[in-house]
Amino acid sequence: MATVKKQKEREPREEPLVAEERAFYKKRARLLQRYQGQFVALYQGRVVGHGPNDEELARQMFEKFGDAPFFIQRVEKEPTVYEVPSPEVVR
Repeated sequence: MATVKKQKEREPREEPLVAEERAFYKKRARLLQRYQGQFVALYQGRVVGHGPNDEELARQMFEKFGDAPFFIQRVEKEPTVYEVPSPEVVR
């Protein structure tokens, strides 16, 4: 009698940006010690760039990785919250 091997069910893959964000928060304590106040870029769970300007950092990452998903976040103790007023309709 032949035996049939069952294939392991694969767990669904996490969205790339979600995985990068998770890596950022996992490394947050170490990032605060080294990069506080700067922006860091993560790619495949590793810090691949940092600097004071997020737009310049993004430009560098696009040059380096092309269209691959990378994550940029400012390293700060308390996250900055931006309030954006919603447009009002005037009648």
